[in-house]
Amino acid sequence: MIVRPRVVLDPGHGGWENGFGSGAIVEKDVNLAVCLQVRDLLEAEGVRALMTREEDVEMSALRRIEFANAQQADLFVSWHCDYLEDPTVRGLSLWVESRCTDPWQMMIFEQLGERISGVTNQISLGVFQMRDKVLNAVEAPSVLIKGGFLSHPEELADCVNPQFQKLQAQGAAEGILYVLKQMLPLQPR
Repeated sequence: MIVRPRVVLDPGHGGWENGFGSGAIVEKDVNLAVCLQVRDLLEAEGVRALMTREEDVEMSALRRIEFANAQQADLFVSWHCDYLEDPTVRGLSLWVESRCTDPWQMMIFEQLGERISGVTNQISLGVFQMRDKVLNAVEAPSVLIKGGFLSHPEELADCVNPQFQKLQAQGAAEGILYVLKQMLPLQPR
């Protein structure tokens, strides 16, 4: 029996936790909009895509971790936006737990970022390490994608544009499929 690969998509924030924002625009809404589209694209390709939240509800870090581990995910992808005081910085970045020292895995995740930027024409800033309790505790290979800077006026406009979100989702789905092919054995599990 062939088991479909399992990806847990984690649209960052939710409920009372808005994330970054500018006026009526809040990060949690952008994160959810992109992840819902990524889910649909992955499901169409035969991947079991599970989401930590499918609506605007609060989801604690512990619940995100427990959910991902209970699903025995093959890959955990968290989607966020970024923000800096410097409004000239733009681009997307990928983040892994600071304990990730596997250069092969870092290169694989870099290709995920390249797939997104290839579709959106964004600058891919690369893969970075960070201390993060969710990425650290999820048992599956994990990556946090920051899909753009809400502090950059043009990128803010892009991130809330449904057409741009569709492009980000397309690039992310292509990248996730690439990561799964590289990380999962080719034989049935």
